[in-house]
Amino acid sequence: MLLFYRAKNGTGEMVKTGNLTLISILLVLFSCLSAANQVIEVDELHSYNLTHQVEFLLDNDFSLDIHSARTSQHWQNIGHDNINFGFIDSALWLRFKIKTKQANHYILNIPYPLLDHLDHYSSINGIDQPTIYTGDARKFNSRAVDHIDFAFPYTLAADQVLSVYLRVNSQGSYEVPLRFSSKDIFLNENDNNTFIRGWGSGIIWLILFYNLFIYLAIRDRVYAFYVLNAFALLVTSYAFDGSLFKLLWPNEPAINNYAFPIFNGLILATNLLFMMELLQLFKSQYWYRQYFLGLLFITSTYPFLAILLPYSTIVPIEVLSAIIVNVSAVILGIHLSLKGDRTALYFTFSVGFFLVGLICNNLKSLGLLPTNFVTQHAYQLGYFIEMIVLSLALAQRIDKARRENIESQKESIKNLRLYKNLYNNSVTGIFQVEKDGKLISVNSAFAQLVGFTSINSLMRSTLAYNVSALTLNPEAPAKIVELMKIKGSLVDFEEQIVHQAGNTIWVSLSMRPVKDNENNTVYYEGTLLDISERKENETLREQALKDRMISMEQLVVGICHELNTPLGSTMTAISHLRDLSTRLNDTYHQKLLTRNIFQDIVTQEMEALNLAEANLRRVDSLVRQFKLSSIHEFGFKTGEAFLINIIESVVEEFHQKIIDENVVVDTLCDSDIIISGYPQAIGEIVKQLVSNSIDHAFGDIKDKHIRIKASLNEGTIYLEYWDNGTGLSEQSKKELFNPFYTTMRGLNGKVGLGMYLTFNILTQLLNGQVELGDNNAEEGFYLKAYFPRSITPKDKVPKT
Repeated sequence: MLLFYRAKNGTGEMVKTGNLTLISILLVLFSCLSAANQVIEVDELHSYNLTHQVEFLLDNDFSLDIHSARTSQHWQNIGHDNINFGFIDSALWLRFKIKTKQANHYILNIPYPLLDHLDHYSSINGIDQPTIYTGDARKFNSRAVDHIDFAFPYTLAADQVLSVYLRVNSQGSYEVPLRFSSKDIFLNENDNNTFIRGWGSGIIWLILFYNLFIYLAIRDRVYAFYVLNAFALLVTSYAFDGSLFKLLWPNEPAINNYAFPIFNGLILATNLLFMMELLQLFKSQYWYRQYFLGLLFITSTYPFLAILLPYSTIVPIEVLSAIIVNVSAVILGIHLSLKGDRTALYFTFSVGFFLVGLICNNLKSLGLLPTNFVTQHAYQLGYFIEMIVLSLALAQRIDKARRENIESQKESIKNLRLYKNLYNNSVTGIFQVEKDGKLISVNSAFAQLVGFTSINSLMRSTLAYNVSALTLNPEAPAKIVELMKIKGSLVDFEEQIVHQAGNTIWVSLSMRPVKDNENNTVYYEGTLLDISERKENETLREQALKDRMISMEQLVVGICHELNTPLGSTMTAISHLRDLSTRLNDTYHQKLLTRNIFQDIVTQEMEALNLAEANLRRVDSLVRQFKLSSIHEFGFKTGEAFLINIIESVVEEFHQKIIDENVVVDTLCDSDIIISGYPQAIGEIVKQLVSNSIDHAFGDIKDKHIRIKASLNEGTIYLEYWDNGTGLSEQSKKELFNPFYTTMRGLNGKVGLGMYLTFNILTQLLNGQVELGDNNAEEGFYLKAYFPRSITPKDKVPKT
């Protein structure tokens, strides 16, 4: 460097500094020669890991050949305990010299079979040996020794010097562990490594087939995912150590660029599938289910990306993903273990071991850990331990399933006993009957339903040999058989049967066939339920519907009746007006119109118009009353008010009438009762009751008395109204709340809609009920209503 710097300043400057330059040149040459001449002395009894004695040279342009490399001045010593440069974008040259103490056959072993191009140049005592071009990207027969690792043999005499140059070019990690030993030591170490790898692989294969057989037996998906994961690991391991290259595609080295990343991606995907199934994440509702589903989706793409992306790109991505997946799995396993999940505890330990091996392997690939047997096989060792621990977890799962099966059997026995108890003590009649109608078995409820005191008495009767004799309708059995053929079963078939007491009852019959393995009907089983009450309720509902229709008919007839008279009078007045107009017109054209005739016609027309107007006003009044019979037309507002204030304000409205009729009104109500909902509606109820009493109840009674009592009990308002009037007849009590019922039709515009409106307000708007009673046999009219104190405001009252 100093020489280069001085030369740029001219030859004169070199003359001035000639002595210094010469010294510098000599120092550089001396250092190069001393480094190049560093010789490693070895003997045949030991194995050597070559590190510090090795020099390296980086060829950033990939342009150096062996001659250029030998003469390069940029060789450097390896500064650490392993030869690992990680992922670099350069060609790597290595060189070293070895002097043997004994004559023997020696081997240079490079136990990292994933190097794409490995060129071997050597010389013995300065005599060049044949160059060997091998590597993972070249055919397997390019190797000097038929071995899954790279091995280079030498035959050396005592004190001979072996000089070796290695050129490495690879898409993967530049990891070049150099081990030098005699052939005997190499073979011995190779046998030991093969034995260990074979035992490890054999155990995993054994675990794989064991769990495969379990899956085929019980069809539990977790075992299938476990088998797939173990298979992906074995294939990846064989691709990693070069076994697949040697055995399956020795002449197709391009496959090596895809085999390892494809199956390494499958490891991630199947590992996630197994984990999620083992820890039941597919059924989980927690957020981390979506997180691991996302990881599963991403890792599932790696086997396909391995075909599209370069080896140097996809492998680091898979390495990073493996760390993320396994760290996430450990965190989740710890979380579930703290919750008491024993399976998660096994899983956490297993993944923890694997994660340690994975990290060691990756740190070795990055050059941060030395290359030795432990770091070389840390990945496989971690996974081996993981598989063993997970097998324990699956074994614990089998034991758990066995215990659950035992508990299930106990529960089944318990349920069978419970079923027998339910069968014998059920309130529903249960029976089994042969195809010819002969009873096989019945429970107590069935016997009692048809009128027998016990099962034995029924089974001894003639009915036990022909159960169809129960039906009142002789055509029912044939109909039942026909329906069974069409539908396959019978559900809620209603029929009348004859009770042993002689009366008839309604029953609901449900029945289904019990078949053998050949789908032949052996017998029938079914249930019989007394539905007499239900049929009675249906009759009542039908009667209620008829009553409702009668009420609607009464409403229509009432409206027509009330409107008929004023509308008829109006039509008569209009017809009379037409006649008068015709008379006036005819008299005028005949020139017979006189003042008296004109005056008479106009007077009659005015009378007709007044009559029509009065009747139309009556119609308008009636229509408004009809509208007000609906709670929808009142537009009651929501709010809160004291109940006593509502009652007293209504009584105050009738103050003058009460004085005129000499009526005594008593109000009994606590002053602190607050109504929440529709205060105006309650006021309208009280108003209609007081109005009815004043207008209808008293007649010639002198001591007129009204009592209004209100109380609160557990959130319900009880409103009692009483007057000492003439009271209601039985017929009036039935029709009181019907529309247009009144005892004063035509008087003061009474149409009989007040109590109809009262009933609608209480039942529809206030969600209450109303009763007519005798008030402990007191004479007069007594009404009791009750409704919730607090009513949720409704935007719209449902129409009926």
